[in-house]
Amino acid sequence: MRSLPSTILLCVAFLLFGTSGTPARAQIGFAAGLNYENLSDLELGSARATFDNASGYHAGIFYDLSLGPVGIRIGAFYRDLGEFESEGLSVGALEGGFRKVDLAMIDIPVDIRLNLSATPFIQPYVLVGPVFSLPSSGNNIFDESLESLLVSGNIGAGLALNIVGLRLYPEFRYAIGISRLLKDQVEVGGILLETDVQRVNSVMLRPVFL
Repeated sequence: MRSLPSTILLCVAFLLFGTSGTPARAQIGFAAGLNYENLSDLELGSARATFDNASGYHAGIFYDLSLGPVGIRIGAFYRDLGEFESEGLSVGALEGGFRKVDLAMIDIPVDIRLNLSATPFIQPYVLVGPVFSLPSSGNNIFDESLESLLVSGNIGAGLALNIVGLRLYPEFRYAIGISRLLKDQVEVGGILLETDVQRVNSVMLRPVFL
């Protein structure tokens, strides 16, 4: 079975060489928007926490390579997921360590875009691909418990609008957590605790500028 990075390289090679008869157009763009986050329940030993949803923002740059009906977009984004409040933990250090947690990520999305039927001014498209994320938190206990690299699956849709020479891409994106957010064992108050699989799912709304 091929690894995820190998699969990405194969997809990129297909886009670059499988559509070699189509003129390529490469651009660098900027995007920013809002995100709405869902953090799954957490079990720490015999204690359990349910987290409220949170909202935040994201911004970054990307490289867009268009090859006719298909394209690839690789970006680098800072994403503030906001602050999550939990219910259910009431055991000393557990409550102090996980009652309120903030979360931020450096995202590297690799989008494969399929352009649909279009007019001279409006072109709808769909996109899919992996997102590799480096998480961090201002909560020291939570930060030390985070995995160093997260992987999500991203799906979305958007419109390419040509307005007076400016191309605007309003997008809706949904990122589904694949890898676990926290390590399988975390230390809280000198006690080593097992954790269940916890993931983050995100909804993102963003305008993209080229």
